[in-house]
Amino acid sequence: MADDATRLEGGCLCGRLRYRLERVKSAYWCHCTLCRRASGSAALPWVSVAREDFAFIAGKPAIFESSPGVARSFCGTCGSPIVFDMARESDVDITIGTLDAPDRVTPTHHIWVASALHMADDLGSGLPRHEGERPDEG
Repeated sequence: MADDATRLEGGCLCGRLRYRLERVKSAYWCHCTLCRRASGSAALPWVSVAREDFAFIAGKPAIFESSPGVARSFCGTCGSPIVFDMARESDVDITIGTLDAPDRVTPTHHIWVASALHMADDLGSGLPRHEGERPDEG
């Protein structure tokens, strides 16, 4: 995982959206059905930061409410998923793959493996796997 004081930047495929984040709290793989459908992938790696440690620095995202109280921000031009924002939580989650330097953040666990696809069985081998949210999250 990235160092506590790390500042990271990233953006969407077309470059319209740019963001900055600081002080990574955690990083994980999500296997829930909604993340799979939103990304088109077998699992989606996320980084969590305090809400105040994240900001868009260029462009304005499109927002889709994927379930009550959950907003997913993405680029309205190229479709890149960027943010998962659950209103009741103090953190927001940002897709690791949209970071300029994604290898600076390493997921430490998996969540929602109860709905994981078999093709993702070896993804992040050896990391703790949780049926739903990690016990100290959510």
